[in-house]
Amino acid sequence: MKITKLEAIPLRVKQVDATANDGAQETIIVKVHTDAGITGLGEVDASPHMIKAALEAPSSHNWSLGFQDLLIGENPLDVERLWDKMYQGTIYTGRRGLIIHAIGAVDLALWDIAGQALGRPVFELLGGPRRDTVVPYASVHPPLSSLSETERRTQELIEAVLKMGYRAVKLQLVYGDVYTDADLVRLVKMARRILGEEITFMIDVGYRWLDSKAAIWTLERLEECNLYLVETPLRMDDLDGHARLAEAVTTRIAGAELLASRFEAIDLMDRGKVDVIQPDIGRAGGLTESLRIARLADHRGLLCTPHGWKSGLTVAAEIHFSAAASNVPFIEFMVPELWPSVIRRELVSPEFTPKNGVIELPKTPGLGVQLNEEVVRRLQ
Repeated sequence: MKITKLEAIPLRVKQVDATANDGAQETIIVKVHTDAGITGLGEVDASPHMIKAALEAPSSHNWSLGFQDLLIGENPLDVERLWDKMYQGTIYTGRRGLIIHAIGAVDLALWDIAGQALGRPVFELLGGPRRDTVVPYASVHPPLSSLSETERRTQELIEAVLKMGYRAVKLQLVYGDVYTDADLVRLVKMARRILGEEITFMIDVGYRWLDSKAAIWTLERLEECNLYLVETPLRMDDLDGHARLAEAVTTRIAGAELLASRFEAIDLMDRGKVDVIQPDIGRAGGLTESLRIARLADHRGLLCTPHGWKSGLTVAAEIHFSAAASNVPFIEFMVPELWPSVIRRELVSPEFTPKNGVIELPKTPGLGVQLNEEVVRRLQ
């Protein structure tokens, strides 16, 4: 079997709000075609048109090769070898950032092909299942408004996911400096009261604090809330600040949704001292690189919970990742009923729906999802 074609398809809803904290307003689907008639699907949470340009750019020299030249004619089952070939072949313009994201989308598609070709779900090819079910946490994001209105919507959303049977909830508090730290403390304590003590509770503050002292002040006042983790408290590149914060509080410090490659993850774990690493599977370099990151974290006694704010294709990747990695207790889950984007709700089928707070592992070959081609045509 040989790769015959790479196809990059940017998708975008008609009314994009560039100020919204919603990664499901646009996406890019990457299709890898083969001479065996098998097509693999990939996706990445990055600028769709930039990824398309990266994948379609021609070769420049032997350290700046085009993806077409790197992949056409290759055996798609050689997934890890092809990851390394893409990394080395783009090292002059790549190594991090956008090119790693592009590699990640292709990598997902290659694993999808491998699973389909061998008649097995991808997690079986990644080393076999470590668990029978995956636990999603409901990612809840009350819109920015007046504080009283945000409190009201927070209560509504939390009550909704509790009725749906979720066992874990993450409250998105990505409000910049509109709310004070004291306001955030008030919101988090209110949310914990509504959730009760049995539900696993996490928060994401979206790189809120510019220094570790402010973060320490706030998290010390939230100790009674028994937070499972706080995500992205500081700017990602403030490694020393992360270390100071991690040493000062008992709450797990988490981050890394922006990282590209295991090398950035190593910096955040070893110098930044985070307790939980959170690679976005596409951005970090696909399943191949994300598993490398999870294993590096496991060797250090750290947890790994993947970030995921895209379509059901990314959810599928998270499920296979969680099934195969030993230290992934939860995956992020944008609850389709609570997100208006057609990309999140309708782009792929079947939708992995939690039952009793867990998602059963898929049994179908590959990643286990198919594109809704009508939605693809509508959003191009």
